[in-house]
Amino acid sequence: MMSEKTALPKQVRIYQPTYQCNPRKRFNEEIVKKILKQHMEAELQEVEYNDKTIPELCLSLAENIRDAIKEENYDRYRIIPVVTIGQKRQQSVHMFHSFLWDHQRDAFASFNYENCHIYANVVVYGIYLD
Repeated sequence: MMSEKTALPKQVRIYQPTYQCNPRKRFNEEIVKKILKQHMEAELQEVEYNDKTIPELCLSLAENIRDAIKEENYDRYRIIPVVTIGQKRQQSVHMFHSFLWDHQRDAFASFNYENCHIYANVVVYGIYLD
């Protein structure tokens, strides 16, 4: 007599890699620039330069911008925001960022903001991961 609980061999599912050479939704610079402008103008309108609060403000602004851009559902993109805020003292500023870049899939958007006390620059990189 055969028992009702016969052990069936476990089936192991094998999945093939899901490499995608192109994203389903491309990183849209115009939409990202609108998000940057909206966040920068709302957050920095009344800000004066203070050595103690500016680093925290940069971090929170970068997190808010990254979260807002992730809501756009860019699949397989790593979103990297870089926020820089400095005091205006009639000086010039030069910034340089360097990446290994795929010109067909990677993209970036930037926005500059100034008031009478500070200047701010934000650059958001959308780096495609396959």
